[in-house]
Amino acid sequence: MNTHKSYHTSLKLLAKKGSLPQTYSTQIDRTTIWRWKQEPEDKYTGIELSDVEILEDFISRKEAQTIMKSYLKLALTLGLIFSSSKAVHKSIKINKERFVKTIIHHKKHINTTLVLRLLKIPTSVFHYWKNKVLYKCESSPIKLCKLKYPHQLTTNEVTTLKELALSDQFKYWPTCSLAWYAKRENRLHISLSTWYKYIRKLGIKRPRPPKKKRYPKGITAAAPNQIWHADITVVKSLDGLKNYVYLLMDNYSKYIINWRVEPVVSGKIRVQTIRDGYQNFSAQTKDVQLVIDGGPENNNKEMDNYTSSDGINIQKLVGMKDIPQSNSLIEAQNKLLKYQYLFKHQYENINQLRNLLDWVIEDYNNIRPHHALKGLTPFEAYTGKIQNEQELRMKMKQARQNRVAQNTKISCGIC
Repeated sequence: MNTHKSYHTSLKLLAKKGSLPQTYSTQIDRTTIWRWKQEPEDKYTGIELSDVEILEDFISRKEAQTIMKSYLKLALTLGLIFSSSKAVHKSIKINKERFVKTIIHHKKHINTTLVLRLLKIPTSVFHYWKNKVLYKCESSPIKLCKLKYPHQLTTNEVTTLKELALSDQFKYWPTCSLAWYAKRENRLHISLSTWYKYIRKLGIKRPRPPKKKRYPKGITAAAPNQIWHADITVVKSLDGLKNYVYLLMDNYSKYIINWRVEPVVSGKIRVQTIRDGYQNFSAQTKDVQLVIDGGPENNNKEMDNYTSSDGINIQKLVGMKDIPQSNSLIEAQNKLLKYQYLFKHQYENINQLRNLLDWVIEDYNNIRPHHALKGLTPFEAYTGKIQNEQELRMKMKQARQNRVAQNTKISCGIC
């Protein structure tokens, strides 16, 4: 069966001028080319708009193919440079509204997919930007239409988030603890990433804890009262005197078992804090490994006599000596107490520091949920409570369904 070929008008016009490229003149039948040459000049409407002269001139040049290849290579090179430049990507993101409007305005004349590919901007990201520009909703805290994006937080949820994030009661807590507290109290069931996103979008300034240094993984317990840590940290009061905070902490739960604030470093005081902690929880303890550092307050006759006493099942381990790990876990705890609590207050003397620490330890041990403990407080983890993760997942799922149902009923007047 014979098939009929259709040729572009540009080929016919080039044939009439005798400028048909060699590749086409050998493929097209000679009688067809002759017929094209005999056609009247006014056969095709709009021929006066044709740029065939420019095309003819360009094709006649020997370097035409080289020029085209060079432009394509240049475009690809520029695309690679732009796509690998963080500054360019950051600039596009800042000026995304102008970028989107330009693409939309010229979409009939440019290949949008090619432009995005050259700049390495995912199509999904561009469509998200486009919806933010075209469907900007002032009633939404993230400026997105609630009908098109029904999974965004409702007005009531945003109000609750702001109330918790700005509360003086929780100003010493990290955002992850605040997120767990909101779940536990059935006030707000959203993910931690959503908390960070809305806090940033709403411009809420919350105190940030200092960045943690990455240490090698330390010694880890599988249950409470298997491993304890003891350490002393120094805190200055406004009277210029140094105060020494003695801490005894459980490895598994991060629970502070015992603490004292004294004006001196003393082996007797160190041993007394451990003795008191052991007596208070002796019903729960069997064999305890006590991790300490190499300081004289930890390594003395008083300590050795106590740990070797009958009925005291405590094995003293010096970090980086008896075990390959350091005592970094409680050192990180010292840093947390200082930077998230103590350094944000003023205390004139040791008595004021003791009163402040009394509240700080209570808040830390019993009220503030810990992200590393899956939302439990240290005391809850220490006493063996288990988080009902299935119940939390069900509440999160129900909250998402309620959110969508409420947002789809709202009309912002844009869509």
